[in-house]
Amino acid sequence: MIMNLAAALAMTATLGTAPAQPPVGKLPGTSAKVVAKMAGRPIQLTSYSTPSTRPPFSKRVWDPAKRAFVETEGEVAVSPDERWTATLAETRPPGKPTMTFVDRQSGDRTNVELPVPADPEQEGQYLHTLWPTWSPDGRHLLLNVFEAGFEPRSEGIVLIDVPTLKARFVRIEKALITVGGFQWTRDGKDVVVRWGKNGKSSIRQYDLTGAVKRTWHVRGRPAAQGQGTFTPSGRRFVTACMSLEKSACVWDTATGKAVTRIKLAFSPVWSPVLGWYDESHLLAPTPEGVGVVDLKGKVVETLLKVPKKQGLYLRFEARGKG
Repeated sequence: MIMNLAAALAMTATLGTAPAQPPVGKLPGTSAKVVAKMAGRPIQLTSYSTPSTRPPFSKRVWDPAKRAFVETEGEVAVSPDERWTATLAETRPPGKPTMTFVDRQSGDRTNVELPVPADPEQEGQYLHTLWPTWSPDGRHLLLNVFEAGFEPRSEGIVLIDVPTLKARFVRIEKALITVGGFQWTRDGKDVVVRWGKNGKSSIRQYDLTGAVKRTWHVRGRPAAQGQGTFTPSGRRFVTACMSLEKSACVWDTATGKAVTRIKLAFSPVWSPVLGWYDESHLLAPTPEGVGVVDLKGKVVETLLKVPKKQGLYLRFEARGKG
């Protein structure tokens, strides 16, 4: 796919400096508002969805070239350097799940069929595939593969190399799949996931062949938004650790010992947002919406205001350096 010259030059200019970030103002199709300038931050608001009758959710992704949120189908993940978008297409049997990669620099669009095992319980269908997540260095995209049911268990992960876009399936069985599923370690060489059962679980670390490397006997699920589970230095990690995800627990990576527990705001109508903002602050839900919270639980800045009755599913991802 070849872009016209004007569009190519505009995108090159955008990526060559700093891609435009969502402006202060209302999120289209919602009553939520961005209330802080997003440019220059270590995290980016990349997409969101709202409940809808047909299809079940209305989805929008931020397009820096158009400087607007545009409608999209499927779940979208944006690479840390903001060059690549990866969209998990809505699964329609009997085809295998497919990711669509768009190189924003060249305009090239590539469909990648995912090597996902068949669902043994449903003929002609495949196991659930959700939550595309970029590695911190932007070299790999991860997807969760799991069986259906209450407290679903993993079958493995799909890893896609970038820019070759070669995909492989790594079998990791029986991990407990809760919101976000598998998450990256800070160096992008391993993944972590919840293990056990709700109310009594730990966090396990695996290498990219599926071998167990270590286990932390801590509560909760790995955080999935912003900078992710681990701080930029990798010295600490955070989990959503109490029922209904009303608290965040921070742990020391080397020892597994608790650092602090922070009470979070809770909304029954929009999804939890939790991850690192930088080395000493969390991206977290607040009484007003979403903001930057210190390790004592104090809201130091509000980024989005979200009305209590607004159904909204936000996605924040890390931005690369520079």
